[in-house]
Amino acid sequence: MKNLVLSTALLGSALFAANTQAIELQVSISNLTQGMSFTPRLLVAHTSDVDLYQTGVAASTPLAWLAESGSITDASNAASAGENFEWMLETTENAPNNTWQVFGGLLAPATTSAAYTFETNDMPYLSLVSMLIPTNDAFVGMDSIAIPSAPGTYNYYLNAYDAGTELNDEISPATSTATEAGSGDALGGYGVPGMAGVGAPTVSNIGSAATGVAVQIDGSNQIADGTDGPVHIHRNVMGDTDATAGRSDLDATVHRWLNPVARITIIVPAS
Repeated sequence: MKNLVLSTALLGSALFAANTQAIELQVSISNLTQGMSFTPRLLVAHTSDVDLYQTGVAASTPLAWLAESGSITDASNAASAGENFEWMLETTENAPNNTWQVFGGLLAPATTSAAYTFETNDMPYLSLVSMLIPTNDAFVGMDSIAIPSAPGTYNYYLNAYDAGTELNDEISPATSTATEAGSGDALGGYGVPGMAGVGAPTVSNIGSAATGVAVQIDGSNQIADGTDGPVHIHRNVMGDTDATAGRSDLDATVHRWLNPVARITIIVPAS
């Protein structure tokens, strides 16, 4: 059985889709943090055969690309072609079991996105993932909620998760030319993530720069790109208050958060 990875608050009574039916949803996302941005959001309607992530299980390569660099499609990072969520969802095996869409630009702290129209195409479950920036590999996630079928407004509160694919050292690689030990890949391995203070992140550099933080460089100008366990609830950034030194390049007075970090509002229109 899948873990329900979010707390929910439903407005009004509702029935859920026991039998699949095509439902056109209106969806909006609220960023509840004071200092983290969300990368473009991947929203997927799917059957039980498709799973974007599971807590307590090692992250897939597509989730690693998403959580470390915000990459979802080949367009967002050509280096991830063949191993991102676009590739995973469009395989011969998975394509009949899902419909997906990427929404956004960046979603700034304490803001709500525009309302997205999303066609479920007879799929019974809904999932969402988006990277939190600046972080090493944190993402906001919603895992396989039952898509409501009765007209109404539904609110779900979402937690931040650690993909466990990169060590959380919170150090900026802004001026570094380091490479990843073993592979020779550029800093971070997944898309050379940058960090706050390097310049505001933009959609154009998601997957290439300014989207997060990267692991610490060793004395040989290489990175031991370690892991941090299976997917789990994020224990928050450490941060500090030293802008030029210290244990972290994140501002503890700005970038720390408490769960939940997001709210997704789903409106099922009256037919």
